[in-house]
Amino acid sequence: MAIFMAIMGLFYLFNTVMMALVPVLSSGFMDMEWEEIEEYPEDGTEEEKEEWEEGKVAWEDMQDYMGEMMEMMRPITLHNGLLAIMGFASAVLLWTNREAGIKSVGAWIAVNLAGGVWMMWKMSEIGFTPIDDYGPEAGGTAIPDLVNQVSLLFGVGQMVICNGILLAILFLVASKSKPETSFDIPSGFR
Repeated sequence: MAIFMAIMGLFYLFNTVMMALVPVLSSGFMDMEWEEIEEYPEDGTEEEKEEWEEGKVAWEDMQDYMGEMMEMMRPITLHNGLLAIMGFASAVLLWTNREAGIKSVGAWIAVNLAGGVWMMWKMSEIGFTPIDDYGPEAGGTAIPDLVNQVSLLFGVGQMVICNGILLAILFLVASKSKPETSFDIPSGFR
C-alpha cells in the first residue's frame, strides 16, 4: 500500500505540473483572433463571406468554452497538488506508523472522491462538449445534452466505483496488517 501511495503521489505530482502548464501553453491559442487564422474574403462570394462569419462565431464559442475550462484549471491543479502531498505523506506514514498511515490513506480517498465529484459537476455545468447546438438538421442541442448527462453519470459512477475499490483495498490492508496480539492465559485456566 505504501508503494501504491508513492506511485499515486508521483502521478498526481505529474498531473499538478501538467495542469499548471496548460494555461501557459494555451495562452497563445486563447489570444488569437479569427482574423489571424482566416482572412476575411473581401472579394469572396456571399457564401464564402457567410462561411467566414460562421467560422468566426464558432471560433469565439470555442474560445469562451476554453476560457471556462481554464478557470477550472486552478482548483484542479490545487486538488492534484494536495493529493500528491497526501500520497507521499501516506506512503511515509504507512512505513513508519501503521495507524496514522491507514487514516491518511482514508483521508486521501475522501479528498480524491470529493474533488472528483466536484470536477464532474463543474464539467457538466460548462459542458463536456464545446458545441452547444448542432443546428436543427442535426438535432439541435439534443446530442450535447445527452453527452453531458451520460458523461456526468459515468464520471461520477467511475469516481464512486474506483474510490470504493480503493477503500475496500484499504480495509483489506488494514485487517491483514494488524499486529497479532497474544493473550497470556493464566496458568490456572490452562
